This record gives sequence, structure tokens and C-alpha cells, in this order.
Amino acid sequence: MSAIFGQLGCDPQVSGGDCPDPRDPEVRYVSHDPEECARIDFDCSPPQTLFSDECGCGCIGPEAPSCPDPADPEVHYVSHDPRECELLDFACSPPQTQFGGECGCGCIGPEAPACPDPSDPDVRYVSRDIEECHLIDFVCAESQTQFVNECGCGCVGPEKLACPDPSDPRVHYVSDDPARCAVMLFSCDEGQTAFTDGCGCGCLDPKLPLGHARQGS
Repeated sequence: MSAIFGQLGCDPQVSGGDCPDPRDPEVRYVSHDPEECARIDFDCSPPQTLFSDECGCGCIGPEAPSCPDPADPEVHYVSHDPRECELLDFACSPPQTQFGGECGCGCIGPEAPACPDPSDPDVRYVSRDIEECHLIDFVCAESQTQFVNECGCGCVGPEKLACPDPSDPRVHYVSDDPARCAVMLFSCDEGQTAFTDGCGCGCLDPKLPLGHARQGS
């Protein structure tokens, strides 16, 4: 029996008569038969300790914590080496939380969303200060989506085109089909300005000086 425990590198802890309570969550019996215990070879994971007595044999102590599953997309290991983890200085981006132990170290939680690219023409920041973002009130165009996160706040999405108003007497549409406008040729009268955009194409009369009425009106 002593040879077995010598191979395991653990000293058996023999109780003084009271058997380890199998109902205790920190007690795990491998066998309740002392004779069988003399024939089997088992080990306990630290911080548990091995016991063997007239009651049987097994392990006593809290089970080692289970390691965060590296296959979980919300688990991000920085290192699997606890000794290396003691030397590393790293931080986790909210809402992630830091973990460390015998399994290694890293961050647990969903990754912070990437900041909207300020160079993207469809991105408009109102503020980069998250505290200021909680104090200001702003609205986005109907075609845009509002965002507020650790990057700041603003609007994402293409702004809806402000089409020339066809009911305006200064506006003269040639076509309201942008695809047709791209292949057609048209000219505007002298003084008018041509327009071609996502709304269509046509001509705009010049603005009248203040106080002058359009002829025929």
C-alpha cells in the first residue's frame, strides 16, 4: 500500500476513526473497500489531498476550478502558462472581465464592438466623449442608425438625399430615373443650372433677387 502512495507522490491521510462524510461535496470516494484501495492506483488534483483508511479511499478538498473553454467564442486566452501570466500586464475591454489561475489567464465576455470608422462617409460622430454622449440629445436622419458606445456617439448610414422639390416652380425635371439620366443628354436654358443626382435630373431656374416676382405668377 505504501508503495502505491509513494508512486503517487502523496502521503495518505488516515482518519482517526471517523470516516470522511460521502455527503460532503469536498469528499470524493474512489472506493469504500480498503482491500480494493490497496490494488488501485489513483491521484487527486490539487488542492485536493488523497486519503485511504478503513473506510476506503479517495480525495478530500475543493475540486480544482474548471478551465474556461478555449472553444467558447467569449473566452480569450492571453496565455495558458500560469507562470507567464504572473509576468504579463494586460487589460480586458469592457464588457469583458479578466480571469487567471492554474489554466492560464485572459478575458471572458463578448468582445467590444469595433468603433465606427470616422473616415467612412456614412459615419458621423457627434462626440467621442462617452460621458458627454450621455448628456447631449441628438437625432439622426431617417435613413441612419444612432450609436452610443465606448467609442462615442453619432449616426451611421447614408443620409437621405434632399431631392429638388418637383412642386417648386424653379425645378424642372427631365427625368426622375437616375439610370436613364446617366445615359441621356439634355441642355438647360441660359441662366438655368443642370442637376443630376440620385433623384433624377433636370434644370433649376436662377434664384430671383429679393423683392422681385417671377413673370406670370
